[in-house]
Amino acid sequence: MKDIIQEIREGKQESFKEFFDDFYPVLCSYAKKYVIATDKSEDMAQEALIKYWERRENFNDIREVKNFLYVVTRNQCLTLLKRSKKDQDLELIKTLESESFLKANIIDQETFHLVQKAVSSLPERQKQIILLTLQGVKNPEIAQNLDITENTVKTLKRNAFRKLRELLKDNYYLLLFL
Repeated sequence: MKDIIQEIREGKQESFKEFFDDFYPVLCSYAKKYVIATDKSEDMAQEALIKYWERRENFNDIREVKNFLYVVTRNQCLTLLKRSKKDQDLELIKTLESESFLKANIIDQETFHLVQKAVSSLPERQKQIILLTLQGVKNPEIAQNLDITENTVKTLKRNAFRKLRELLKDNYYLLLFL
């Protein structure tokens, strides 16, 4: 298995693009915990990833990179909130600055990332059904949307969940969210 962090460290832009594409949605979701506006959270995620690229020689492993990205994103969001504090409750900012909020949100994002990768590895039809299910769409509506029978939806969903359990077996607790 290739070491993507080492390749990025060496300046390989295609490896950085792969990492960016994989981790950008996770950082956007993380930033939205602080900054509700989607465009602002996307800006924060993109800026953090650019800062990583600019400092890529300083990182040896994925843990260091993720830690850096989460902290940079958090700090940028807090700076933005503090600048517009006329609209913000100071108690809210204190909560958002807390270490426990940081840790809880990193765990949430890592969970999101693991589940997202597992779902994206499913066959296309199973992936569609799981994504619709996660959005709260019921089997009859999924069947109608995908122009298949409800029994087919049930079978594909059962097979998809079996595959997800297999993929996430080392992280079985994540299945509580599915």
